[in-house]
Amino acid sequence: MQGRERQAESSAVLPRPVFTARGLSKVYGSGDSQVTALKNVDLDIRQGEFIVLLGPSGSGKSTLLNILGGLDPPTSGSAKWHDHQLTGAGDDELTTYRREHVGFVFQFYNLIPSLSVEENVRLVAQIASAPMNPKEALELVGLSHRARHFPSQLSGGEQQRVAVARAIVKRPDILLCDEPTGAL
Repeated sequence: MQGRERQAESSAVLPRPVFTARGLSKVYGSGDSQVTALKNVDLDIRQGEFIVLLGPSGSGKSTLLNILGGLDPPTSGSAKWHDHQLTGAGDDELTTYRREHVGFVFQFYNLIPSLSVEENVRLVAQIASAPMNPKEALELVGLSHRARHFPSQLSGGEQQRVAVARAIVKRPDILLCDEPTGAL
């Protein structure tokens, strides 16, 4: 009886999942060139959890992040954030979701080369509803002294830290990071 009581007690303590995915699959291409990136993935992620996805190159880690971030639809299955269905949501709804709730750190930085470090971070702050000051975000990643430099004037690790600053400046509910320490 103690085991059942403990199980009921532990399940009562767990908060509802922030993300729920059921049967997520993603197939790219068709015919002989078809590649399955994800196959029937079930996932629950709760508030405050820090999740690490491990696997070899091409195993679907980035694909899963892109689906959870509302950047890419799955071929089949469902994904939702809180009570909001991401699967089947329209472009406007997904844009609002990304703008208001998600911070992305992309594998290849995606910095705009013609903008300074601070301008790259400020660009994201301008679309957020309650952002932090871009200088504060750069301070948090140790790059306030490089604010006027351009991405081409930075090392790979510094560019990655700009990408982190850009992701956190809008104070997102969720941070989705694709190989965030790859260049550090």
